[in-house]
Amino acid sequence: MTGLSVVAVDRYGRIRIPKKLLEKIKSDRFIIYLRKDKIILQPLVSRSFSEFFDSVEVDVPGNVFRDYDELKKHMLKRG
Repeated sequence: MTGLSVVAVDRYGRIRIPKKLLEKIKSDRFIIYLRKDKIILQPLVSRSFSEFFDSVEVDVPGNVFRDYDELKKHMLKRG
């Protein structure tokens, strides 16, 4: 395990996560949940929409993409 730190909970229930850990994780949002007797903080990683370009292939004519209603009709007809 790397980056071990002991932190205190303030009177408002907040904890301070050391900056060096946050820089390694590259996230400022977390999911927090309880597992048995442990509190787990899981970072939410932001993703760019550009990562999803060309990630799905559909079998429709290219000109259909210019009209959303036409695209929707083709997609629903095939599903």
